[in-house]
Amino acid sequence: MSQADTIHRLLRRRWLTPLSALQLAGCLSLSQRCGELRRSGVNVISKWVRVGAKRVKAYTIARG
Repeated sequence: MSQADTIHRLLRRRWLTPLSALQLAGCLSLSQRCGELRRSGVNVISKWVRVGAKRVKAYTIARG
């Protein structure tokens, strides 16, 4: 299973931040993988979340 496949499977279930993607899938470039999924037709949505004192993007796949 490729890294993009693993990320796709995780995004169907939950919101992912770059840190959670690193911990769960070993992915250092979540935004790049989400861009690949978007170009292949997957409806990936994102939002800004606060993690400690930092703001990062969190991603998931839109339901419906």
